[in-house]
Amino acid sequence: MSLSQNILEENLIYRGNLAFHQESDETVTGIVISKYENGEIKEKGKYVEGLRELEWKKFHENGKLLSTTNYNKGFKDGTFEMFFEDGKLKALGSYQNDKEQGNWQELNADGKFLYIGNYENGNMHGRWQMFHLNGRLYSMGNFMKGKKEGMWEYFDEEGKLNKIQVFENDILIKCEGKCPEKDDE
Repeated sequence: MSLSQNILEENLIYRGNLAFHQESDETVTGIVISKYENGEIKEKGKYVEGLRELEWKKFHENGKLLSTTNYNKGFKDGTFEMFFEDGKLKALGSYQNDKEQGNWQELNADGKFLYIGNYENGNMHGRWQMFHLNGRLYSMGNFMKGKKEGMWEYFDEEGKLNKIQVFENDILIKCEGKCPEKDDE
């Protein structure tokens, strides 16, 4: 089969993360596309010997780019980007060996940050910042292998510090400011 010919995803079968031609039961090598009912391309990317490779693109039903994800031998590996239907950036990050790795950011439709944080081997790890919808900082603190660790600061929508919490291994050990009553926790 020629690499320049698009293969329709609806003609494939899957075993694990391997893709096979439904007719011949051979692994897929080539550009594969899936489509929405309206005919617009939903997803497009390359398979090599049945595994996703390089950059894969997903599209909104209106034809605009939804996301790009990079693959290496069937695993997410490299940069990831996601977009709103109007083309504005929604999220940015990267994968290593199919797990989130490094800095990740997500924005709202107005272009303001929802969060900025770091991952290590698929776990939240390191400094994280979350934001109110108006763009002001809501909270910031550190994760250690997916668990809150150390001091976390919380701010109101005007940017005023209103609570400090201290965590050990994701367990709240101290709270100052606007803390929940024991019955509310």
